[in-house]
Amino acid sequence: MTSTLSDEDLVEGTLEGDEYAFSELFDRYRHPVYSTAYRIIQNAEEAQDATQEIFIKLYRSLPVWSREKAKFSTWLFRLAANHAIDHWRARRRRAESQVSDDAGESAWDGYPFGEAIRSPYQEVAGREQVDEIRRCVDHLPELQKKVFILRYFDELKLDEIAELENCSLGTVKTSLFRATQSIRKALRRFRGTR
Repeated sequence: MTSTLSDEDLVEGTLEGDEYAFSELFDRYRHPVYSTAYRIIQNAEEAQDATQEIFIKLYRSLPVWSREKAKFSTWLFRLAANHAIDHWRARRRRAESQVSDDAGESAWDGYPFGEAIRSPYQEVAGREQVDEIRRCVDHLPELQKKVFILRYFDELKLDEIAELENCSLGTVKTSLFRATQSIRKALRRFRGTR
């Protein structure tokens, strides 16, 4: 029975051709990987598809994992978050490239930006501001973008992000601070042009 084996033993077994070892890794991590994908993608069906893709990518990538560089679960969750972010970006690009009659339709719908809307003016202003925040996030440097998304969309703690991205807590704090400052500046410019 493989359930008492460590992740490292299961990886080793998988690399040696033991199909039950990989099945155990899948059973052990499918729910947390799905949760990670869902928090980023915000769509249950797409998160399920992404979870399957993540495990396929995991299976193919196992030979390059090194226990000296990262704990297996940390490496897996980094792989999952990166794949989910890529999936989310691809969905957004597809949605932007489609010609839509519904001007309010967006791949960003459903993200938690707190819509306390009371009037048509506030609704329009709120949508414009949310769209501007989304554009700002897209233009951030890669690490700042990941940290911002993981903190505010995925609601991870800073130390969890540091472990996931395999960097120091200070780097995460600095990246989040810079991302937030960039978005604030952009929003001030945006408000000044309206």
